[in-house]
Amino acid sequence: MMTKTLELELKKYEEKKQDLLKTDENKYVLIKNQEIVGVFESQKDAIKVGIAKFGNTPFLVKKIERIEQGQNFTSNLIKCDA
Repeated sequence: MMTKTLELELKKYEEKKQDLLKTDENKYVLIKNQEIVGVFESQKDAIKVGIAKFGNTPFLVKKIERIEQGQNFTSNLIKCDA
C-alpha cells in the first residue's frame, strides 16, 4: 500500500517530468512534501542529501527517464522483528 505522502510526491514528479526530461534526463530528483528539493547526478548523492536534510523520514528519489524501469529498494534503516 502506498502512503499518501508518496502518492503526492509521485504526482509532483509526473507534473514536472517533461520539464525535468528537457534538462536532467538520467539524473535523480529528490522530492519531499511535493517540493522538488534538487536534482543529482547519482541516486547515492540524492539519498545522502535527503537523509542529511530530513533524517530517517520518507522522501522520494526517482530517476528521471522517458521509459520507466521497475526498481526495488529496501532500506537498511527499516527494523524488522523476526
